[in-house]
Amino acid sequence: MRLIDQLQRLYCLPQQSGHVLPPGAAVTAPARRLAAADLERGPAGEAAIALHLTSPEGYARALVVEFSRSAHWPQAAALCQALTGELELPAPAVAVGGPAGYQLWLSLAEPQPVATLQAFLQALVHKYLADVPAAARRCYPVDGGEGNDCPHLPPARLANEGWSAFIDPTMGVMFADETWLPMAPNADKQADMLAALKSISTTDFQRALAQLQAESAAAVANEPLAEPPAQPIAKPFSVAPAATAASLAAPSLGSQFSDPRDFLLAVMNDAGASTEQRIEAAKALLPYFHGPKR
Repeated sequence: MRLIDQLQRLYCLPQQSGHVLPPGAAVTAPARRLAAADLERGPAGEAAIALHLTSPEGYARALVVEFSRSAHWPQAAALCQALTGELELPAPAVAVGGPAGYQLWLSLAEPQPVATLQAFLQALVHKYLADVPAAARRCYPVDGGEGNDCPHLPPARLANEGWSAFIDPTMGVMFADETWLPMAPNADKQADMLAALKSISTTDFQRALAQLQAESAAAVANEPLAEPPAQPIAKPFSVAPAATAASLAAPSLGSQFSDPRDFLLAVMNDAGASTEQRIEAAKALLPYFHGPKR
């Protein structure tokens, strides 16, 4: 079947595992090896096929970005344009239906470590999908076990009797109200659509990842530094002006002195005066008791 050949060419690992489920059912059992006959049950409307994207060695060759709300088609379309324009990568496949409103499927020519793929997806989300709430988007491959790493492969019958399918990206806005097809898509048309797509080479993938990481680092470096918290302004340290002989007056001395020298002597010897006052009085008296040194 041509459609199955194209699905395997673009998205399947050499030893692809996954789940064959009733339409709308959740993953509850361990993944098993999928044969071509299993994959054919999806387009035939007999089952939903959930691909386990990660190999036992921790590699994957398909990346999927899901938008759970049809209102986010503008962001999905903008991401498609960024992948082919700014990042110069082959166009992703666009699908409607399944558990998600829209899906973007990216194919890698060679499997890459899942940690590297997650870094790429994280950089994509940071740059292009920051305005899409985390609850409204999902990226694969993810951590957390087989059941969390299994996007449903189009085309397939849905629980609401509609169909998931790959679509022409220019027609995405037409599915804003109902993100599924009311009838089974033509298998040959689906195959033709996928046959026109190319996988991302390892060289191009590494270049795009480096570009995204460099732009992210530059954005962080250009962010203005946070202003440090305001520090309380310390009051300037003030030094009281030095006391002068004229300002020294012990409260207990009264005004009974007419001779300045007697007054200063009284201050110097007054136990009620402060030490500073007594020292200043002594300094003022020095000229009266010591002549100039020879």
